[in-house]
Amino acid sequence: MKKIFTVIAIIIATALTAQDSIPPAKKDTSWKVSGYFGLNFSQTSLSNWQGGGQDNIAGNAILNIQAIYKKGKSEWLNKLDAQYGLIKTDGDRLFKKNIDQLFALSKYNLNAFNKYWFYAAQGDYRTQFAPGYNYNGDSVVGTARSDFNSPGYIQLAIGLDYKPTKYFSATFAPIAGKITVVNRQYLADEGAYGVEKAVLDTAGKIVTNGKRSRFELGGRIILRFKKDIFKNVNLDSYLDLFSNYANNPGNIDVVFNNLLTLKINKYFTANVISQVLYDDEVVTKRDWNKDGKFDNAKDINGPRVQMLTTFAVGFGYKF
Repeated sequence: MKKIFTVIAIIIATALTAQDSIPPAKKDTSWKVSGYFGLNFSQTSLSNWQGGGQDNIAGNAILNIQAIYKKGKSEWLNKLDAQYGLIKTDGDRLFKKNIDQLFALSKYNLNAFNKYWFYAAQGDYRTQFAPGYNYNGDSVVGTARSDFNSPGYIQLAIGLDYKPTKYFSATFAPIAGKITVVNRQYLADEGAYGVEKAVLDTAGKIVTNGKRSRFELGGRIILRFKKDIFKNVNLDSYLDLFSNYANNPGNIDVVFNNLLTLKINKYFTANVISQVLYDDEVVTKRDWNKDGKFDNAKDINGPRVQMLTTFAVGFGYKF
């Protein structure tokens, strides 16, 4: 029996010695993942408030993830940016959304002329999560004016990327494609978001349904900046300019997104979200008397600059 225990002890000691002699596996540093998750909530309650206003409840969620693979002369960037928020004012039965965005991109760079210039190929996708409506007080007016993939934008770009620092890049893409998707047929029939609208007969009935997609060929310039501009203050900025070569190339489509994150402590942050959109093919309808008919002389139909700004404080986790 003692011999058996002796043999077992020798085997265990040999195994432990062998493990100690094996060098530890090197950690793969090719991938670098970072991100931010924020959950914000606010409630305003007024009593005899002479300045006016309404009681309200609001909340929004932010998810921002970035994964970069870098090895040798190549770099692969993947990014997801999702934001959604709701607000309910006193007297309303409904929660109404106040922010809604889903944006994802994948970009591959291969070193070209020197350490600052890269051959670049990028694909990205932009849409929203939920339907968007016009309201008259607490009542929905008409049908949804937008929804998931109504519109949805799929864009491709091939060109050169100038990256002098880790936090800034400028992409110049003379070859770029843009696909606009409108899944809701009645919006496609209207020609919403630039797709070809339905063909009607003399009685106003649809002969041929509107097309639910549109392809454009053009060029893009994309500027990206992400950096801690001050201690505990991070700015993530993305500017995308697209020109359609075949149709009014001087009318530039603009997507300008900004997320400013201010870290208060380990678990609480303040966020400023700013979005600016312009697309010459997107007609903004402003219903002056909110009857859903858009037939008033003061109703406005035409392309407009779309702007959104949100400030919120709440739980935030940066990784």
